[in-house]
Amino acid sequence: MKKNIKIIRSAVGSMPSWGLIKELTKNNVDIVGIDSSPISFGLYLLKKSYVVPKGNDPNFINSLINIVKKETPDAIISGPEEEILNISKNKSLLENSGMLVLCPDFESVEICANKRKTYKFFKNNNIPTPEIFDEEKRVKFPCVVKPIFGRGGAGVYVANNQEELRYYLSKSKDFIIQEYVAGTEYTVDVLADRDGNSLSIVPRIRLGIESGVSVKGKTVYDKKIINYVQLIVKKLKLFGPSCIQCIKSSDSLKFIEINTRFGGGSILSMKADPTIVQNLIRIIRGETPRKNRTFKRNLIMLRYYSEMFLQEKDIKK
Repeated sequence: MKKNIKIIRSAVGSMPSWGLIKELTKNNVDIVGIDSSPISFGLYLLKKSYVVPKGNDPNFINSLINIVKKETPDAIISGPEEEILNISKNKSLLENSGMLVLCPDFESVEICANKRKTYKFFKNNNIPTPEIFDEEKRVKFPCVVKPIFGRGGAGVYVANNQEELRYYLSKSKDFIIQEYVAGTEYTVDVLADRDGNSLSIVPRIRLGIESGVSVKGKTVYDKKIINYVQLIVKKLKLFGPSCIQCIKSSDSLKFIEINTRFGGGSILSMKADPTIVQNLIRIIRGETPRKNRTFKRNLIMLRYYSEMFLQEKDIKK
């Protein structure tokens, strides 16, 4: 019998994190949870968990290395963007400790994290994307104002006129002004091997969103989207989980974001394509993963809340 593998999972206080954790534990994976907030529910549902500094804190990597020395995990799956940037920058250091880091190299992570660099990557590789307005006077309304670094829809605004645009621009210094694209928003979940080969690609429509997280969704087969995503993954040599966002209308398809992590609604794709978790485990074990191009189409996900209760004295330090 094979020994259980052990994975560090970060951001265990995020609402969607528990779906992935449940799928991994069902496949005999031991989970060590970490989060920067001591009042994160995942810290109290897992047998092993730690409070760590935020991902962009200078002490984060040292704190993580101390946990690695104590727990000897086989791999880490990270969540927050600032954490993935820091982890990818220190990938060699972490992997020298015997732990597989399931994210691309820093150069690719930075392209995906920086919206302006993402735009340039799309343009250089003939991947359709909304235009960026470099001058305020060239803007066509409505337009989208979004932070260069950001996630979960935070700080993203739609400006319908010059007055609204100036108001939103006053709220941030690091932003881009982008063409507004109407249509259906898709998130495409991907698992890729070390060479940037897509093992699974599952597009899903975001039917309902709360705080930037998909709470209702449906898997959809779309050959054109899948082909573009395969190209994106190969060109960037993405490794591990990613979620790529695009907007499709009757006459256009525009790609808007690349995230080098599992998405908030990725549990839907895992249910539609169980090989995502199976191949993740094979990669960690050093086994050859198996490419898959099938998944349950038109599978719908609906989400609801649950609660837990603690005494203040039991909160982790």
